[in-house]
Amino acid sequence: MMKNILTVLIALFVFGNAFAKAIYVSSKGDDANSGTKNSPYLSFEKALQEVKKYAGNEAVTVWFTSGDYYLNKTIEIGSDYSGTEKYPVVFSVIPGAKVIIKGSQRLEHLEWKAYKNGIYQTQVPEGLSMDQLFVNEERQVRARFPNYDYENPLRDGKGYLQVTGGTDKRYDTWFSYDPETFSDKTWEHPETGIVHGFQSHNWGNMQYRLKSINREQNKIFLNEGGWQLQRTHGIGGKKSHASYYFVENIFEELDVPGEWFLNTETHTLYYYPMQGVKLSDVKIEVPVIKDMIQLKGTKEAPVKHIQFKGFNFTQTNYTFMEAYEPVARGDWAIHRGGTIFMEGTENLLIADCNFEYVGGNGVFMSAYNRNNKVTGCRFVHTGESAVCFVGSPEAVRFYQTWDDRLMDGKNWNHMRENMDLEAGPKTPDYPKNCIVENSIMHDFGDVGKQVAGVYISMSHKITASHNTIYNCPRAGICINDGTWGGHLIEFNDIWETVRETGEHGPFNSWGRERQWKGGRGTDEHFIKELTRLDAIDNVVIRNNRIANYRKSISAGNWTIDLDDGSSYYEIYNNLNLGSTIKLRDGMGRKVYNNITVSAVPLGWHVWPKNSEDEIYKNIFVIAGTLPGKTTPTNNFIREVALPTDVKWSTNYDKNLYWNVNNPEGYNMTQDMNMEEWNRRGYDLSSIVANPNFVDPVNGNYQIQENSPALKLGFKNFPMDEFGHQMTRILPFGGDFENELEVSLEADIRAEKGSKVYFTTDGSEPNRNSTVYSSPFKIKNSTVIKARTFNTNGIAIGFTAEAVFNNVKTVTYPSWLSTLIAGEFKADSSNQDKITKTRKALEKEIHGALLINIADDPDLIDATGGYNFGCYIKSLDPKKGQMWLDAGLGKDWVIQKLNKHKISNIAHLQKFLKTYSGQTVTITAVRDYGTKVFEVSIP
Repeated sequence: MMKNILTVLIALFVFGNAFAKAIYVSSKGDDANSGTKNSPYLSFEKALQEVKKYAGNEAVTVWFTSGDYYLNKTIEIGSDYSGTEKYPVVFSVIPGAKVIIKGSQRLEHLEWKAYKNGIYQTQVPEGLSMDQLFVNEERQVRARFPNYDYENPLRDGKGYLQVTGGTDKRYDTWFSYDPETFSDKTWEHPETGIVHGFQSHNWGNMQYRLKSINREQNKIFLNEGGWQLQRTHGIGGKKSHASYYFVENIFEELDVPGEWFLNTETHTLYYYPMQGVKLSDVKIEVPVIKDMIQLKGTKEAPVKHIQFKGFNFTQTNYTFMEAYEPVARGDWAIHRGGTIFMEGTENLLIADCNFEYVGGNGVFMSAYNRNNKVTGCRFVHTGESAVCFVGSPEAVRFYQTWDDRLMDGKNWNHMRENMDLEAGPKTPDYPKNCIVENSIMHDFGDVGKQVAGVYISMSHKITASHNTIYNCPRAGICINDGTWGGHLIEFNDIWETVRETGEHGPFNSWGRERQWKGGRGTDEHFIKELTRLDAIDNVVIRNNRIANYRKSISAGNWTIDLDDGSSYYEIYNNLNLGSTIKLRDGMGRKVYNNITVSAVPLGWHVWPKNSEDEIYKNIFVIAGTLPGKTTPTNNFIREVALPTDVKWSTNYDKNLYWNVNNPEGYNMTQDMNMEEWNRRGYDLSSIVANPNFVDPVNGNYQIQENSPALKLGFKNFPMDEFGHQMTRILPFGGDFENELEVSLEADIRAEKGSKVYFTTDGSEPNRNSTVYSSPFKIKNSTVIKARTFNTNGIAIGFTAEAVFNNVKTVTYPSWLSTLIAGEFKADSSNQDKITKTRKALEKEIHGALLINIADDPDLIDATGGYNFGCYIKSLDPKKGQMWLDAGLGKDWVIQKLNKHKISNIAHLQKFLKTYSGQTVTITAVRDYGTKVFEVSIP
C-alpha cells in the first residue's frame, strides 16, 4: 500500500513539472545503471553528471531513496547546472525516505586489539587524518584534559579549568596553569595538542596548536592559532576573570570511556569504548571533508534555480584551524565555508533539511547571492554558526577591520584620507533579498563560541522570520555591521543564548561604518551626516519573543543589544523577558509598542546629540533582582554618558512604567526621580501603573481591557506566533506541579486532514502512535514527542520533543516570581550561586568622583569592555584642577600610574600617596583608545 502511495506522490510531483526528467539514486544502486527508478545510480556525483545534460532545458528532479550516502570529496555545482524558474533542478528525498548525506568514510574490517586499561588499538589507512570519530552515529571525545563533562559541557562545567596568567594578547604565546589542578600525566608529544581557550573578555574562544609544556614554570607555550576572532584580547586574566580552557588530542589523556586518539605517525587509532560496546559490531565513521556542497558561480553567470529538499547532512570536519577572516569592525572573525556553501547564486532553495554534527557552519551565503531561501530546516550540534549571510569586502566603499589597527598597526584616521563618500555598496558582491525562515537552531557552537543562529554581515534586505533559536554560546541573531540595512527580523523565539560568553545579547548588532570614529557618541566620534551612506535602509525588529534569564558572564546581557554605531532601527511589538533593550551610540532608533519585564534597567549609553532616537508607547516593567544578586532593582533606566546640554530625545513619551519591587519609591535613572525626569522634558504624558497582563505564568503578556496602557496608545500583539511553525508542543517542556495541560499544534504546511501523532514514553512517533485530538493532562515527569503526518501517511517536518519534570515546587526566576506575587521575591533558583550584593565603590579623590569599573557591568559595556581600573564619573571644576590641568576628563578609565597597574581605587590611592608632590604619567582608556596624561600630584 505504502509503495503505491509513494508512486502516486512522485507521479504528482513530476506531473507538476511538465516534461520533468526524473533521475534516481539509491545507496544500493550502481553508477553503471541507467538512473531510472528500477535501475538507480549509486552516487551523487553520477546523478550530477546526468543533471548537466538537461539543466535549463527541462525540469529535472533527482530522487534519493533511504540510505546513507558517503561523500569523499566536496560536490561542486557551477552555473552550467542551473535550472530556470520554469525548469528548476531539484534534489529531493523520495517522500517518507530518510536520506543521510555524510562527509565521512566508514572504517571497515578493523582489527582491534587490546592495548591497556580498557583501551583498544587498530591500524587505519595511511594518510588518514581525522578530527572526529563517530561510533554508531555518536560523536566520541578526542582525548582531552580536563575530561569532557557530559552533565554540563559548558565552560562552567568540570570540563574546563582557568588559567593563572597568560599573554592575554593575540597572538598568544603562552599561558600558565595551576599545578594543583593540572594533569599529572607526562605528555611525550605536547605538539599534537590543541588548546581551546576563551578570550579573557569572554567575547568568544580561540584555538591554538601547542608548542611545548614547561612543568617547572607551569606554562604551556603556544604555536599557530588565535585567528578565530577579532580584537586584541587573548588568553589570560586572573582569578575569577581568568580564561577558561581545555587541551585536546593528547595521547596520555586517553583515560575514560568514549575517548579516542589517532597517532598519525604510526597510523594507529586508540579507542576506549563505552561499557557494553562490542567493537566487532559497531559502525566506525570519520569525517574527511569540510564543505559538502559548494554552489559557486559569478554575478555574471550565477548558479540559479536549484533546490535541495529533505536531506540529513552530518559528519564533516571541523574548520576551527582553517583560514578565518576579520569581518568589518564587528568583533567577529569567520571561516568562509559551510556544509552548503553558496557564492554567486540566485533563487536557490534549501528546504526541510537537517544539519547535525557538522564541523563548521551549516549554510553559508558568501558574496553575491540573490533571492535564496532556507526554510523548514533544523541545525543542531554544528561546530560554528547555523546560517550565515556574509558579503565581500570588495562591495564596501570604505572597509576597515579591528585587525587593521590592533594587529597590523594601521591608523584608522589615516585610512580615512580620501575616503569614498558615495552611498550604498560599491559592487553587487553581497547577499540581498535572502531569507531564513521557519527553522530550528539549537545547541550549535560545539567548538566555536563566537557564533550565531543567524549571522548577517555586509548584506542587504535579509529576512529572518519564525525561527526558534536556543541553547547557544553567543547570539541568537547577530548583525555584524551597518552595511546596508533593510533587514527584517520578525516572529523569532529566542532564549537561553549567550550561555558561555558575555557583553552581548540574544539579538546583537554593530554599525561601526563611515560615520563611526570612536565609541563616545560625541561630534568628534560620530559624524551623523555620514550614517545613511551605509545604513541605507532601516532594520525592522518586530514581533519577536526574546528572553534572557541568565546571570551575565561579563558586563550586560541584553535582549536587544544595539551596540556601537547601530543606526536606523525600528523596534516594535517585541516581548522582552528577563532582560531589556540597550541602545549605544547610533542614530534614528524608534522603540515603540514593546514590552520588557525584568530586573535589568534599560541601557541608554553614549548617544550622540540630537540622535533622532524615539522611545514611546512601550510597557517597561521592573521586577525582582539581577540573577546572582539579592538587592531589588529600583530604577528603570541606567544611562551612561548621555548628552547633558540637550535633550536625549524629542519623542520620549506615552510609556507605561511599573516597578513591582517598589511601586512608589522608584527612580527613573540611577540618579533621577520622576519629578526631575519630567522637568527635563521626558515622559510628560506617561504614567506609572500596573499594566494588567492577562496570564504571564503561561506566557500571555497581552494586557487586559482595563489596562491603562491602552489609553496611551499601546496595542496588543499576538503571543502565539513566535518561533517556528512546524509541529509544536505547548508548553515547551519545563517543571510543573501536580498536573499540567499539554497541547499540540500541527505543522502549518500540512494540508487539511493531516494528523499529529505523539508518544509519552520518549519513543519516536509513527502512525501507530496516539492521534492527537485535544489538550491532555500529565501528572508525572514525561518526555513527549510529536510529529505531523499528512493524509498519505508521510511525515511533515521534524519530530518535536519536550521534557516535562514534575516537581514539588516550581522555582521561577526572581523577575517572574515577583511579577506573579505582585511584590518583591528574591532569586531562589540558584541560591548556591548568589553572591553578596556589592555596589560599585564610588569615592572622590582630588575632586574626581571615581568608580571601581570591575564592579559595574554596565560601565564595562559602555566604555568599550574595560574590566579594571577607575572610571571618572565626574570632576569638580574647583577641587579637580589636578586632573583638569592634565586634560583628563570624565568617562576616562585610569589603568596605569607610571608603570604600576591600577586595578581599583585602593591601588590608585596607594600610588598617589607614594608619588605625592611629583609629576606622574597616568595611562587611561576610553572608547577603544589609550592616552597618556601627565598629572602633577599635590
